[in-house]
Amino acid sequence: MKKKIITSKPKKPKKIKKKNVRKKIIVSKVKVKKPTKKTDSELRKIERPFIRYGFIVESLKVDKNNIIEEIIFEYKGTMVIPKSQKDNYKSGSSSVQGTYIIKEDSIDLVCSRDFNTVKKTEIIKHLLNNVREGYISDMRQTIKKELMPEYKIITKLPW
Repeated sequence: MKKKIITSKPKKPKKIKKKNVRKKIIVSKVKVKKPTKKTDSELRKIERPFIRYGFIVESLKVDKNNIIEEIIFEYKGTMVIPKSQKDNYKSGSSSVQGTYIIKEDSIDLVCSRDFNTVKKTEIIKHLLNNVREGYISDMRQTIKKELMPEYKIITKLPW
């Protein structure tokens, strides 16, 4: 007798159904303040004018070898006014003159070269690095008193 050989296909594994498991998500409630529209008076309190300072080289005093001995400069302050403050402040600028005498034993390149080869930016950098902080702060106070006095005289009255 002949035996039948039965070959069976391998069974596919059953798909496991995933149970709907609810994950607990904790949401913290945070109150978010909605931005409010600011009035013009509130904006004016935030924006304030400021003064931009800078050196301007007026003249140089040189010796017989054309080496710089003295720098005569002007320290200028210009008021920068935000657009919202244009009605309240007048634009303007003020300056204070100063002199810087170069020491004889200075090793800086500005002091040891012919003044024709020295650039304006090099002289300004030299002034920034070598002029005393107290001297600069005094010049700034003088300029600030002229541009932003403590008391204002109002000529345009609201009525």
